[in-house]
Amino acid sequence: MASLTRLRCYLDRVFLGPFFLTMKESFYFSHDSNARNDVKILKLRRNLGFEGYGLYWCLIEMLREAPEYKLSINCIDDIAFSFNIDQKIIKSIINDFNLFLTEDESFYSERLVRSMEQYKLLKERKSISGKEGMKKRWEKTNKQNKMIL
Repeated sequence: MASLTRLRCYLDRVFLGPFFLTMKESFYFSHDSNARNDVKILKLRRNLGFEGYGLYWCLIEMLREAPEYKLSINCIDDIAFSFNIDQKIIKSIINDFNLFLTEDESFYSERLVRSMEQYKLLKERKSISGKEGMKKRWEKTNKQNKMIL
């Protein structure tokens, strides 16, 4: 029973560098349905095949989960180990296809950052609209209650 509990705790968490996030926290990012036809992606696929393409999306997913959507260049060895792949392939994906930018010892996807900024703005607007709608409903309910009394 104890091992089942440990397994469940493990499955309920996703390891992200030095911290954990629960599976309840949903990570969203926009993914263009025709991304496979992008010139940079075609070059990646031509050189590294669909293995490289899959690894690219794994890196994008990791960046999405990371603070500020950036990962340290120093963790490439750990990333390669976690994917059970040669670090040269990960370095190639990051450096050789203009899919990522490097800055201050970290790398990131400009496209992901832009997409997440748009997503945050939309989410904030929806939140504000929802709060305004709720306020109106409460005011209407309060008016109706006062009329009954």
